[in-house]
Amino acid sequence: MKAIILSAFLILSVMIFSPAMATELSGTVYSKGAPVANLTIAVKGSDTKTKTGPKGEYKLDLAPGDYTLIIRGKEFPIKVASAPTRHDIQL
Repeated sequence: MKAIILSAFLILSVMIFSPAMATELSGTVYSKGAPVANLTIAVKGSDTKTKTGPKGEYKLDLAPGDYTLIIRGKEFPIKVASAPTRHDIQL
């Protein structure tokens, strides 16, 4: 009986405390065909943000849904699927 209660507790704990099924959004930011390093990418309406790497690449963990990324004051609508999503951005 203790094993059943412990198993139920562990399963519920994983369901309650796991992130809301975040998936990875990644891509590269380009300007005039060249990757742009060290740009801040913010998710509109949230505190989530990241910076592009030396080759212009970025990665964010987001739940599936529609978002707007803000880069250099420009807005880019993005749809994140339930599987890892790649979206390159041309400024």
